[in-house]
Amino acid sequence: MHIEDLRIQVSGQVIAEGEVGFTAAREELVWNGRKPQATPRVIVKATSTADVQAAVRYAAANGYRASARSSGHNWSGIALQDGVAIDLGALNGIAIDRLARIAEVGPAAKNLALAVALTAKELAFPVGHCGDVAMGGYLLGGGFGWNEGTWGPACHLIDRAEVVLADGRVVMVSETEFPDIFWALRGAGPLFFGIVTRYWLRLMPLPAAMAVATWTYPLAQVAEVTTSMKRLANVLPSFAEVSLSFAAAPPAAGMGDAKFATVILTAYGGSMIELGGLAMNVGNILPDGALAHTPVTPIDFAKLYALVDQSFPDGARYGVDCLWSEDADATFAGLAQMIATAPSARSNAIGVIYGRNSALHRRLPDAALSMIGSVCGIMHGTWETPDEDAANLAWLRSGMDTLDPVTTGRYVGHADLARPHRMEACHSDMARQRINDLAATYDPQGVFAGRHLPEGGAVLQSPAAIAAE
Repeated sequence: MHIEDLRIQVSGQVIAEGEVGFTAAREELVWNGRKPQATPRVIVKATSTADVQAAVRYAAANGYRASARSSGHNWSGIALQDGVAIDLGALNGIAIDRLARIAEVGPAAKNLALAVALTAKELAFPVGHCGDVAMGGYLLGGGFGWNEGTWGPACHLIDRAEVVLADGRVVMVSETEFPDIFWALRGAGPLFFGIVTRYWLRLMPLPAAMAVATWTYPLAQVAEVTTSMKRLANVLPSFAEVSLSFAAAPPAAGMGDAKFATVILTAYGGSMIELGGLAMNVGNILPDGALAHTPVTPIDFAKLYALVDQSFPDGARYGVDCLWSEDADATFAGLAQMIATAPSARSNAIGVIYGRNSALHRRLPDAALSMIGSVCGIMHGTWETPDEDAANLAWLRSGMDTLDPVTTGRYVGHADLARPHRMEACHSDMARQRINDLAATYDPQGVFAGRHLPEGGAVLQSPAAIAAE
């Protein structure tokens, strides 16, 4: 198929390498300021499912690989590969059926936009923790978001989805229609053998009250704080989330390079009186010595995102990795040590323990999302200039290597996919084999680029490295 045929079929924009606007369009494909070196032959800015179909057929006809970008955060650069890059940014619609408690959303609909739209209808969904993240990648990876202890991973609230397959067909998938594709869609991440162009999501009632409270400790007190958090994890109700943030104080605080561990309680309940009592109990279990304490404060999803998103500025350069574990002490100690020695004061980490009352602690429904632990640790390396890349990546990777003895798996949404064996650690052996078998059926030519990420990693490498796999 000639590119002019593609232009005729696509209502959106088709930009070939070397054409006016190509460089800007390529840069926009990856939110991370640290871009991959890969250069697509063609970028298609899709405005409809039909555009996606045409782009996929063009890639297949010419022996190219197709990769899709939903917009929002893209840590690894996996959306930018050689071949045909399909920008789904215009597919960001949100339609809510309040009576049926179903939301129809495009893959580029972002967490913040969905949360605000649902709040207006007194409904909710386990949207992700960063407002700028889009539904496409979030749901394909599994989706660990707000109030996940009660609602579970977001992917298990997908009612059905519209998928473009490698031959350009559009299929509707659900528990009863193409259930094998539906199984894979919930957690396969970059290994998924199709492009989702619409989701229908099952919704929850909006909690009557939401609140946050924080307790900030010296980084050196992390062991004592971890002990208290382990106790809290097994006594708190599912609607109370306690996480531990590791970071430097904001520059405006005038505290220099000092690093801190902050316990963050986020709770969703029937009333502020209930949540106030819960916060008081949390404070009684946490150790003495907090340097600062923010009392329980009413909040909504929009305000939550305003707090979180300031830690992830647009244009910064990121290196990110994560782990599942069963050892909170070693995991949190390792994250604290990494933050203490981070080359950049902007880097931060988060640690979570899922207690016995959490939905994530119970057996999950059968789906490609198959790797999880009772402890999660995520490290966000954050810096400003290319000259800082080498030092920060070396710090990130050596630090995460020290946690290998307590690592039981990784989450595809935050794993450092440029490294060996990261992708394979994101799924159980059985799930990975089933994904591969299904991909051989539905994408026998290997059209979709994510399937070609080798165990040694191809993201953020050179085009020659990718071609040589």
